[in-house]
Amino acid sequence: MLDPMLQRTLGRLGVPDASQPFLPLAFRLYASFGLLVLHLALPAEGRVAGPGEDLYLATLGLLLVEAIWEAGRGIRSRDQIFPTPTLPWIWWNLVLDLALVTLVIAYQGVVQERFSTLYIFPVLASAFYLGTTEIVWVGVVSSISHILLVLGFTLGLIPPFGLSGEGLDLEGGRLPFLLGITSLQIFATTLVVVLIRRALERLRTDLSASEATVDELSALHRRVVDSMSSGLITLDPDGRITSANPAAIAILGRSVPLGAPIQDLLPLGHPLPAQHRFELTLPTGARNLQILGGHLTSLRGSGGQETGQLLLFQDLTELKALEERTRISERLAAIGQLAAGLAHELRNPLASISGCVQLLNHQAASEEVRTRVLGILERETHRVGAIVSDFLDLARPEAAPGVVLSLARVLDEARASWEMDPRTEGLTLNLREPPQALLYADPVGLHRVLMNLLSNARKAVKGLPSPQVSLSATVSEGQIQLAVEDNGCGMSPGQLDLMFVPFSGSFEEGSGLGMSLVYKFTEAMGWRIEVQSRPGAGTRVQIFLPGYPQEELLAPPDDQA
Repeated sequence: MLDPMLQRTLGRLGVPDASQPFLPLAFRLYASFGLLVLHLALPAEGRVAGPGEDLYLATLGLLLVEAIWEAGRGIRSRDQIFPTPTLPWIWWNLVLDLALVTLVIAYQGVVQERFSTLYIFPVLASAFYLGTTEIVWVGVVSSISHILLVLGFTLGLIPPFGLSGEGLDLEGGRLPFLLGITSLQIFATTLVVVLIRRALERLRTDLSASEATVDELSALHRRVVDSMSSGLITLDPDGRITSANPAAIAILGRSVPLGAPIQDLLPLGHPLPAQHRFELTLPTGARNLQILGGHLTSLRGSGGQETGQLLLFQDLTELKALEERTRISERLAAIGQLAAGLAHELRNPLASISGCVQLLNHQAASEEVRTRVLGILERETHRVGAIVSDFLDLARPEAAPGVVLSLARVLDEARASWEMDPRTEGLTLNLREPPQALLYADPVGLHRVLMNLLSNARKAVKGLPSPQVSLSATVSEGQIQLAVEDNGCGMSPGQLDLMFVPFSGSFEEGSGLGMSLVYKFTEAMGWRIEVQSRPGAGTRVQIFLPGYPQEELLAPPDDQA
């Protein structure tokens, strides 16, 4: 790496990238410059002097000039002081580095073991630019260069140069040791560099695969976000917009400025809640309104910490308009169905009344016939009155106000009404002993509900050899359960689905509005009703309602001011 001072100097000169230099060139430039300055700065008695000193200095100067020229070439071509060149220039620089190392070792003395370790630098530098085979060749060439250099001076094949040549003390095992230790250092370095290189190649392959996967995931994420029909806006912890997908811009009908508070676009309040479902009505014109609905939630990082918020929303304007049109259509359909049922129920008694009137117009009718016709008129008139009364009760908008009632008294009144009804003659109502409990309800409405259920049970068991109708009540954890059960004809699944629909009853007797009134009353009181029935196996209707706490009834009244 470059010295920080040099990096600052190069930055002032306009060289932008000096953080990753081409190592062989940088080594040669700094080494040749440093050796020249060091040699010339030392006094004569303190520096190495010997044969070939001028050649040594001249060669260092040439290598320095060549390094400066190549660095300047890199600045002109790539705007970098030490750019990585092409493969031929890489080999050229490694050869020059090898020559520089050989020059320095030859001049400083081949017997100096500390200088022979300089041969490992070209091997180290080659790891960043060459393959494993080429790195081995650099190590082999470096070892051969050292062997030839030492043998050349030892055998006198090379004339004396600096501290090498004359007076070499390489007797005994000195020469093999020098050659062996240097070669061992070079080949050990080569082995380590090869291993590092292979690890780097594997790392580069894995990194490339990871980058490709990340790019694919990023592209997929972008496609998914851009393809969403819902608006998506991300916020930082301060509630400022960090991103928005195209759907958000299209729904809002305006640009979404990054960095702006979300309150500038949507009135979500300040501060923003962590979790929030919202529905907003925004003006879009003189008389038009836009309805937006969505969800605001926390956006968390990989460690689970909150890094912002995520806003997902949709344009509900058309959906709300469609819901309103559907609601109106359903109301109109219900009114039409109710009117058709009412007309059907009224047609039969009116037809009977019309026939009776025609018989009365005949003056020849006997007194017996007139009496019978008058009885039919009275019965059908009562029937029409019951239908109209039930229909008015069904159309009543609100339930009557309730009072505190005794459960035992409510059931006792229902039993009394059952026993007084001539239609139940010979049919016993099985009433279990009710628990002592209180409830809050409209007494008239509750009595009508029980009598409607008991009336349906009476009709269901008609004609059976052993009819059974029961009324019971239980209390559990403050909740009262009323149950009316019979062993009559039961209902099919289709009849169960239409049980609460007006005029959908299957019994000949009655107005066809009884179960509709039962459902309306229980819904108005906030109670729950369940029906279990099978054809031929009878029916069980259960109503679940809250009990009234005894302590509230016994509590003393508040003091009057």
